[in-house]
Amino acid sequence: MNSVDIVVPIYNEAGCVDELVRRLSAACPEARLIFVDNGSTDGTLDYLRSSNVTLIEHQQNEGYGGSLRDGIERGDGDAIIMIDADLEYPPEVIPSILAALATHPVVYGSRFCGGRPLLMSAFRRFGNGWLSSLFNLLCRQHLTDLYTGVRACRREAIVGYRFQESGFAFVVEFAVHVSKTCRIAEVPVEYHARAGGRSKMRHVSEAMRGISALLRYRMGAA
Repeated sequence: MNSVDIVVPIYNEAGCVDELVRRLSAACPEARLIFVDNGSTDGTLDYLRSSNVTLIEHQQNEGYGGSLRDGIERGDGDAIIMIDADLEYPPEVIPSILAALATHPVVYGSRFCGGRPLLMSAFRRFGNGWLSSLFNLLCRQHLTDLYTGVRACRREAIVGYRFQESGFAFVVEFAVHVSKTCRIAEVPVEYHARAGGRSKMRHVSEAMRGISALLRYRMGAA
C-alpha cells in the first residue's frame, strides 16, 4: 500500500494510550495515526493533544461506529486499519495485515484461527462463533471472528459508501457491505484480555443489535 491510515476509536484509556501510540508507531512508522476520542475525562485527551497524531474530538460519546466512520472520512490512505485502543489486540499484527492486503481487499485479524488457547469466557466465545456462523451463511463468507477488534481494507473497497451505524452494529454493517464485492481474508492475531478497566461493549444487547443489523443490511432493508 502506498499510504496507510490507522484509525483508533478511544475513550478513557489513559492507562495505556502512551504505550499504544508508541507501539503503533513502531509497527507501522509510515502510517498516519487517526485517533477519535469519544469524550474522555481521564487524561487521555491531554496525552493525545501533545502527541504527533491526527486527533478528532467528540464532545460526547458518539459510539464505536461513529468514531470509526469519522476517522475513516478524515483520512485519505490507500489502506485503512481499524484497531481497538485497549491493547487486547497487539499493534505488532499490523505488518501481517498489510502484507495480506496486498492480495486481498479486506483483512481481519482473527483470535480463533491461530491454534493457541484463548482466554475468553465460553459465553463470549459461543456468541461470537454463532454470530460469525450466521453471517457466513447469509453473506457466503468463511470468517472465524466477525467481532474482532482489528480489521483492515483498501479504501477502494468502501469508497462512495456512507456508513450509518454509530454503535457496535457498525461491525456488521461494514462486514456485510464489503462482502458484496469481495472475500474477507483473515490472519491470526494474539488476544490479551484487558489488564484493567472495563470493556465498553455490552455483549448480550449488542448481539441482539448485531443480529438485527445483519438481517437488515443483508436483506437490503437498510
